[in-house]
Amino acid sequence: MNTLRGLGACAVLAGIAYTVTKVTQVEIVVIGFTCLAVVLTILGWILSVKRSRHDRRAAGGGRRARRS
Repeated sequence: MNTLRGLGACAVLAGIAYTVTKVTQVEIVVIGFTCLAVVLTILGWILSVKRSRHDRRAAGGGRRARRS
C-alpha cells in the first residue's frame, strides 16, 4: 500500500509541474491552491472539534458530566 501512496504523491507532483508549465498566470493558480488548502484545513478542524464533542457527550464526559 505504501508503494501506491508514493506513486500517488509522484502523480500529484507531476500534475503540478505540468500545470505550472502550461499556465501563464502561475500566481493565480498558487493563490487558488493556497486558499483551497486553508479552507480544507479549517473545515477539517471544525469537523474534528464537532466529532470530539460528540464522542465526549456519548461517553458521558465533558464539562457537564453527571455526578452520582
